[in-house]
Amino acid sequence: MSGIALPLMVSTGATAPANAQQVVNLPLEDRLLDAGFPEVYRIGDGVRDWELLTRVTSIGFDARGNLHIRDLAGGDLSVLVVDPRGELVVRFGQPGEGPGDFRDATHAFALPDGRTVVADDGHMAYQLFDAGGGLERWVRYPGVSEGETPPRFYVRSADPRVRKVDRWDGSILARVAIARRFEVDSTTREFDLQAGTGPRTVLRVRLDGDEASESEVARASRPDVEEDFHFAALPGGRVAFSDTTAYRIKVTDPAGVVDRVLVRSFTPRDWDDRTAEAFRDYLRTSIDEAMALGGDLAGLIGMFGGPSALRQQADDWEPENAIPHVAGLETTWDGTIWALRTPARGFVDVDYIGMFQTALASTPTGLTAAGPGPIDVITPDGEYLGTIPDSRLPNAFGPNGLVAYVTLDEYDVPTVAVRRVPEGIR
Repeated sequence: MSGIALPLMVSTGATAPANAQQVVNLPLEDRLLDAGFPEVYRIGDGVRDWELLTRVTSIGFDARGNLHIRDLAGGDLSVLVVDPRGELVVRFGQPGEGPGDFRDATHAFALPDGRTVVADDGHMAYQLFDAGGGLERWVRYPGVSEGETPPRFYVRSADPRVRKVDRWDGSILARVAIARRFEVDSTTREFDLQAGTGPRTVLRVRLDGDEASESEVARASRPDVEEDFHFAALPGGRVAFSDTTAYRIKVTDPAGVVDRVLVRSFTPRDWDDRTAEAFRDYLRTSIDEAMALGGDLAGLIGMFGGPSALRQQADDWEPENAIPHVAGLETTWDGTIWALRTPARGFVDVDYIGMFQTALASTPTGLTAAGPGPIDVITPDGEYLGTIPDSRLPNAFGPNGLVAYVTLDEYDVPTVAVRRVPEGIR
C-alpha cells in the first residue's frame, strides 16, 4: 500500500469528457456472489514425490488448461507442468551455464500456446521452452549486448518486476515494482545501493527477436506519487489498471490511451487511530515472525538495525495517504475484471520484509494470493456482475473457469488448489 512499505523497509451511467474518456458509474450497493468454487484437484499434499513443493514463485495456465508451476528449492528453479486432471506432464530446469540451464532464475511464465518463458537474471535473458520442456531459444534483455552479462544493478530490465502474460497475444506486461540504483565512488571504490518505488508505468515486452523490445502501454495519471498501481491484460491489446486511492479502474485502448473509467463512488477512506494501530501491530507481528523463522529474513533484519530498530519504525509509522479502495486487480480468460477491495480493517496481507529482500536481491517470497477482501467482478464495458465476499484473489486464472490458489501451511510448505469458477463471472 502507498506510504507503508517505504517508511519501514526502504530507508537506504456514462458521460463523455473532452478527452473522450467514457466514465461508467457502477452501483454502490454490493450484489453478493457465491464464493464456494468447487475444487478440481490439488498439488503438494505429498502423496506423490513430484508434488513436493518448496517455494512457489509464479504460476499460470496455458490455453489447454495445463498449469505451469515454478518451484524454487535451495535457489534452484524447476518448472512443473500439470494437466487438467492434476497429472504431471513434464518437469524441467536445472542450474548451470549451458543452453537451457538457469544461472539466476526465480520466475517463469506460461504462454497460451503451452510454451514457458523463464526470466533468467544471471544470463540477462528470457529463455523460451517448448511444451515438452525443451529449450527453443534465448531472448536477451533490452539493452544487453550479445555475450554481455553486466551486473544486474545496472540493467533496468533486471530490477524486481511484476510480470503478467497477455494471454491473447502471448506478450508479457511488466512493471518495475522496485527500482535499484547502484553507485560506485571512483576514488574510494565504495558502493551505495538504494532501492525505491519503480516507475508507475506498464511496459509490453515482446520476445520476437534476439533482443526483447519494450513499449509503454499504460501510465499512471500522477506518476510522481507513491500510491498503489495494479494492472492486468485485456483482449485486443487493452490494459486495465488502478492508480489512485479512489475506486477508478481505467481501461486503455490498444494504443495505451485511457478510453473508459469504471467508477464506484465510494466515500474516501481515511486512516483512523484504530486502523493505523492495527497496521502497526501487523508490522510488528511480521518482524517477530521473521525472526522466529530465522534464516535469510532474520539475517536481513540484522543488516538493517535488528528487530528492535524495525519495531521502532513500525511504532513510528504514520499514514500519508487515504486508504485505497482497490487492493488488487486481475483479469480472467473471458476478459472479465476481478478487483480486490481493501477490507474494513484498512489493509490486505503483504509480506513487507519479503518485499525488501526482493528489492535488494531479487529473491522472491513464497507466493500466496492477495487478500482477503471483497472482490468485484466487472466487464471491461462496465457491467457490474457482483461481489465475491471476503475472498482472496486467485494466483492464476485459466480457461473454462479454472483458477489456482497457493497456500502455505504452518511450516511454509506450499499447496496449490485448482478450483472452477461458475459461468457468468468468468
